[in-house]
Amino acid sequence: MDKKIKNRYILILGAGFTLKKYWNKIDNFIKDNNIVTIGCNNINHITTPDYHFWTDRRRYLKYGKYLDKKSVLIFGNHFDKKLIRKYWKRSYEIIKYTKQKWKKSYEDPKSKKYGLGEVTYDKKTNTFHGVFRTVGSLSILWANINKARIINIVGMDGYTLYSKDSLIDKKTSQHCYGKGFTDIVANANGTKKYKEFYKFCAQKDEDIYKTLISIKKYGVKFEIITPTVYKEFYNSKILNI
Repeated sequence: MDKKIKNRYILILGAGFTLKKYWNKIDNFIKDNNIVTIGCNNINHITTPDYHFWTDRRRYLKYGKYLDKKSVLIFGNHFDKKLIRKYWKRSYEIIKYTKQKWKKSYEDPKSKKYGLGEVTYDKKTNTFHGVFRTVGSLSILWANINKARIINIVGMDGYTLYSKDSLIDKKTSQHCYGKGFTDIVANANGTKKYKEFYKFCAQKDEDIYKTLISIKKYGVKFEIITPTVYKEFYNSKILNI
């Protein structure tokens, strides 16, 4: 158990566009409430988090050069040492978790695989089980296992918070870096049309939503406090946005 997390107010910093859009308000909130921050993937151009999670190899290869030595680095267990050492020469931690995808059988009461997509934590092996399509979901569970007092999230927008047209016109962004469809080339290899890719993003949001609901059922209390597609968990009152 991480003693720096126990009984503390934890704010998870997702890499959604709202992190950038509302950063001044978020930053003041962090300072005013003595908050411990957990960053998810590429956010170093905005802030240096206390803990920094990396579970996406592709993003790490692209943005790992911006890491800050002030953070405690935590890598997914599918990162090998050679990859980590490409940008990080200091000590680090590893988080063990399953890499699953949602399947219809997981939600079919008649199936032997029913319930296999639900999140759990195996204390003996220190492994998180479930469908983690975003590092933010994994961070919520990790903070809970380490007995955080309060867990809130910013920048967990979802990939379809903004309309397809606003993303095409680059008036908005799926992330706090870049403009528009910031993942389209990497995820679709440049072959999918915007309409098809937006449909893919909607499915991804649906899967993430299922995991968030599963985390809630597991007994974890958390709220997303910046605008998000995951409406059930959104509390607009904390930051007044």
